[in-house]
Amino acid sequence: MHTEKSSRVTVSDVVTAVDDPDADADTVRDALRPVTNDGMVTQAAIETTVSDVSKLLATAETRIELAGDAYDDIARVAEPVEDIPTVRARLNRFSERLSAIESRIPELRPGISIPEDVESQPVEVYKFAVHIREIIVIAQEAIEAAEDFSFDAEQFESWLNRPDRRYDEFVEDLEVVVDAADELATTVDELVDESMTMTVDPAVQWADATMRTQVLLLLLTDLHAELADLRRLADRTDAYIRTGLADRINRAEEQVTDLNSALDTHATPAWRDRFGDDVEAFDATLKGFDPPVDWGAIDRALTEHQPNCPDKE
Repeated sequence: MHTEKSSRVTVSDVVTAVDDPDADADTVRDALRPVTNDGMVTQAAIETTVSDVSKLLATAETRIELAGDAYDDIARVAEPVEDIPTVRARLNRFSERLSAIESRIPELRPGISIPEDVESQPVEVYKFAVHIREIIVIAQEAIEAAEDFSFDAEQFESWLNRPDRRYDEFVEDLEVVVDAADELATTVDELVDESMTMTVDPAVQWADATMRTQVLLLLLTDLHAELADLRRLADRTDAYIRTGLADRINRAEEQVTDLNSALDTHATPAWRDRFGDDVEAFDATLKGFDPPVDWGAIDRALTEHQPNCPDKE
């Protein structure tokens, strides 16, 4: 450790010395806050900051260890039913998330050391301050990711243990699809009603609506599969089965199928010329997904394929 002393380097000295087109004066001052005291770069401030950051890094590693423990807990609870596809898929996603979180550990062990006489060198102290700030961001992101993981793992353990929780989450997902189908029906009505004035390019609207029907049909297929898995879970654990859900899925499926048919019937050759290939490409992408489906991945795929009017002239 350095002995206590104050540097004669001021924040203004550093601002003047730093030649970085990406760092204006305010940026430099902001970076220097952890290593300054009363406008002066000081050895004491540097050492205090390094100590605080070391504690933050240790906290991040601890949170990651706890995330690993949380995964072990859900894997143990899920073991009797891990062959059921919905359970297996969720476990796999947790495993992938944990691997990504644990891959951050080497970044949390940078071996922070204070360069000799750094407090008296304006440019070097700025570089050191930026380095410290980057480490803090890495640690905070790791802590957030690990804590989110542990929370989600706890929720999944509850899902495994409580049939009511499983069905409540299932109904929430089903209602999302039903609401989306109702919204889509309004869009399709506008498209097929020639008396209505369109505020959006009808070709773009047709392509977008067609892709959305494809998404909804896939999600409904996924819901059928998940409902079957919930029944298998009920059989394994002597839990109750909530009735009426299959009928709701079927009604939504009929509605979306009718919407898809209407979109196909009313599509003009001009619309197909502009967006037919995009719609077919998206349909081919969705065929690569089999239940259990990661709904987030489907949403990302839709975003990537949605029509962009200026690019499709």
